[in-house]
Amino acid sequence: MPWMPTTEAIEQALERMSRIPASRRIGRIDGVMVKTFHKWADQRGYFIEQLKRGDLDDEGNPFIPAQPFAQMSRSLAYARGGNPPELIKAFHWHKRQWDYWDVVQGNARVVLVDLRGDSATAGNIQSVILGEHSPRMVAIPPYVAHGYQTLDLRDVILNYYVTEPYDPSDPDEGRIPYNDPRIGFDWRIENI
Repeated sequence: MPWMPTTEAIEQALERMSRIPASRRIGRIDGVMVKTFHKWADQRGYFIEQLKRGDLDDEGNPFIPAQPFAQMSRSLAYARGGNPPELIKAFHWHKRQWDYWDVVQGNARVVLVDLRGDSATAGNIQSVILGEHSPRMVAIPPYVAHGYQTLDLRDVILNYYVTEPYDPSDPDEGRIPYNDPRIGFDWRIENI
């Protein structure tokens, strides 16, 4: 799958991050939205409305983008039990595209990194738990790097909706290694 090269602006954002410990950059990221699902359940099973026009996020903000959705995809991450690197699919970022992620099987820790130099939360790292035990969706704006890690011994199935179709001749997807020291995120899963 073709990727776009890392831009100078992304390299500068990563360099700025490297000067501040990751533990001091944990927090919310402007523009990232979370919508907790309402589940209607009975003896036959349950029903969840994932997305619809007029949806609001958990803070009452419009959740659906002004631009229409262009593609829906699914990703599977095999649960292998253990710690990095075998459970991690991270990081990637987009220039134009919004991603809407919904983990429909298993449980995952979604990690987001604000790469936008002009953002009030530039360099921040936000972590959101999604999945069967936390049924909600996260909206990820452009220039916010994102990835996920499986949290249990069940495979993770991620459904995601995007605002731009993938075009291999002009990919809107860049990559950063999950363990880039400039981001400095600790992916270890600690037993409590």
